[in-house]
Amino acid sequence: MLKRCISCCGEDDDEPDPKRPVAPLKPQPRNSWETPGRVTPRRDAVLQFAGSRWLVNRSADHGGKLYWTNIDTKQTTWRQPLPPTREAPANIGLHESMRRQVLIAANQSFCGAPADPDDPSARTGISGVPPDEDRLRGTMLLLAQEHILYPLAFLEAIGLRHILFCEQLHYNGQRRRDVPDLASGTLYVDVGDRPRRRKRHSFHHELWHMVDYHLLGNTFESFDAVWSKCNPPNFKYGRGGKHMRDDSKSSQLSSAPSEAFLNRYSTSSIAEDKAEVWACAMCYEQILKSVALQRKAAVLRARAQEVCGEMDAAWWERVRAAQKTHIDFWEQHHTHDEPPQTYWCNWLTGEKQWETPDEVGK
Repeated sequence: MLKRCISCCGEDDDEPDPKRPVAPLKPQPRNSWETPGRVTPRRDAVLQFAGSRWLVNRSADHGGKLYWTNIDTKQTTWRQPLPPTREAPANIGLHESMRRQVLIAANQSFCGAPADPDDPSARTGISGVPPDEDRLRGTMLLLAQEHILYPLAFLEAIGLRHILFCEQLHYNGQRRRDVPDLASGTLYVDVGDRPRRRKRHSFHHELWHMVDYHLLGNTFESFDAVWSKCNPPNFKYGRGGKHMRDDSKSSQLSSAPSEAFLNRYSTSSIAEDKAEVWACAMCYEQILKSVALQRKAAVLRARAQEVCGEMDAAWWERVRAAQKTHIDFWEQHHTHDEPPQTYWCNWLTGEKQWETPDEVGK
């Protein structure tokens, strides 16, 4: 089963809960794609997965969703098999608990299924390429500082099994930076060139999606009475983060429609709202200023401690101490002039300036 955050990936990508029995999939032609109304040769799939022991099909009964069959065992699963990977280089200083989870895309590009030239909307699953070594090293060392904040018991409880580093990460053709494959416990991380703050923020954001899924299963996008009390009366969330990908300003604090939300992206779905609050609680708690945001953070802290008792008040003090060591809040932006001019904006304060801030590069 391939289950991901509905708000990130869309409701049409939802699958049955893996904790509940599901009806066996209907047998599919082993050397063909199945799409509604036709069966066409899948020579491209055989080429794409040369050396793999998995065959991929698109299910007509489930709207073209992907599933995979193991050639040897005949096992059928909704979970996208891992691509060829390698371990983290020994000369990169990772703590042992993270090193055990790290995988690096190796040798070649990967995808869940090849693109269908006859159907541009056909699913391709998670795809990416092996990462650049310098960007890989920098991203792993950066996220190691965030990973070590969490008790090992917490990461085990929420089902985080692998952190897979790659580049050019996409999900069904849409560009992504990180993708949590919730059912398999794999967090795909793109090491590409983006601000350090965003990489740290995104790591914690995606981990909360895994917490939500651990606590609520497939209902994590459903109505939450406790959470809703923190929102304005009659507020309704949007259609999910998937539909805000083209809104470049939605993650800015200044885009928040009210003091109950961190930014416009938080209004896209209840899952994204929770994940944004958690990321800020882990990275820069000082921006949770309003009563509503403080209440939301308190809800998440309590739920995290339900998962792992070690995440108590003393643990949060250690997190706050770690937050004070970061000064990576300045980010480059570009004007709409021709040619565009570069300026700097502080994500926390909203301050803007033309000159490179002194903190950059430290």
